[in-house]
Amino acid sequence: MNMSCRAQQNRLNLISRVPLAFIQAINRHYFLPHLGLIAGLTLSVNLYAAQALSCVTPPAAEISEGSVRLMLGGDIVLGNSFVVEHIPKDWEERYFAGVRATLQQADMVVGNLEGTLTEHKITRKNPGTGRQFAFRSPPHYAELLKQEGFTALNLANNHAYDFGETGMRDTLSHLENAQITAIGLPGEIKILTLRNINIAVIGFSVSSWFNTVLDLAKGAELVRLATAQATYVVVTFHAGAEGSPAIWHDDEEELFMGENRGNTVAFSRAMIEAGADLVVGHGPHVLRAAECYQGKPIIYSLGNFVGVGGLSAQKLAAVSALLDVTINADGVLRSINLVPLNFNEQKLPQVDPLAFGTRLVNYLGKHARYPADFIEFPVSEEGQAEFEIWLKTNKRHAE
Repeated sequence: MNMSCRAQQNRLNLISRVPLAFIQAINRHYFLPHLGLIAGLTLSVNLYAAQALSCVTPPAAEISEGSVRLMLGGDIVLGNSFVVEHIPKDWEERYFAGVRATLQQADMVVGNLEGTLTEHKITRKNPGTGRQFAFRSPPHYAELLKQEGFTALNLANNHAYDFGETGMRDTLSHLENAQITAIGLPGEIKILTLRNINIAVIGFSVSSWFNTVLDLAKGAELVRLATAQATYVVVTFHAGAEGSPAIWHDDEEELFMGENRGNTVAFSRAMIEAGADLVVGHGPHVLRAAECYQGKPIIYSLGNFVGVGGLSAQKLAAVSALLDVTINADGVLRSINLVPLNFNEQKLPQVDPLAFGTRLVNYLGKHARYPADFIEFPVSEEGQAEFEIWLKTNKRHAE
């Protein structure tokens, strides 16, 4: 029997907590060297609580032999050849070095490509204003992304047309040649078959150039079509306001720089009602809360993934996460968790052993501005005091 996340909150409260010792304040610019995946991120003492609050029906069954593991990340900018024409070759090894071992564990990796893969030099943007940015990466980076494990990339965002129709065509061509599925084009549902499981992926943005979050009826119809073709349906969207204050969102339309960035709550819930199994957002460049709606997970923003060449790794954007999902052959969600990330001085992602990103998502759910059943991901006691100090220092940026 399915049980709601909030209905089992009391069970979590029964788990005893070890008192935390006072720990010295850390530097406000929070960077840690890569220490690899830490087993303590999913302590056995919290396992039942994690299942109860993460849209997984308890009791947790064993993952079946034909299961598929999905990894989803946020916004990706790999250098910016529009600003630095000749990006040093050694960066190609470094972009994903801190998360490579994590990505290699997945059967399917999805991210949001924030920019273009082209050599076209004429941009539609006006970067000189300081309010617009143009992102361009070398075309051979498509092969780099394939080597790092990417299966599909969302192009439904506000930078896919930075270099016009030419840049967009080039990007699509290079991704196709690298055998990476491009998602987000109008009316398109992409089906990826892994271990005989058909997984549909649909990308959305606020722009009419793509499937748009502003048209719930059309979006829902796409999802319904996808459910007829696939065992599991993933919706990914690029919407919402941007910057540190955007860690908070509500069940209402968001405006950013005069543009309607959509009501991500209404959109996400409508897609679940239409049949989507998982909804994952990006675009605010910071993390947001995660919701369990009608037994299905909604991750409102995964923040940045790789931001070299244009994205911030400061303040509340200094932490991020990957979403780690496993589904059985019948499309039943068997596990869901976050892989917390932070960024080094070069804005490169690495796994965070203190799990600030996971703790921030949990905090945002506990203090959300609208009623919902919010997912609480498992974390260890170690690191909570440091997180609270970091949050106190940086929360003012969200006011």
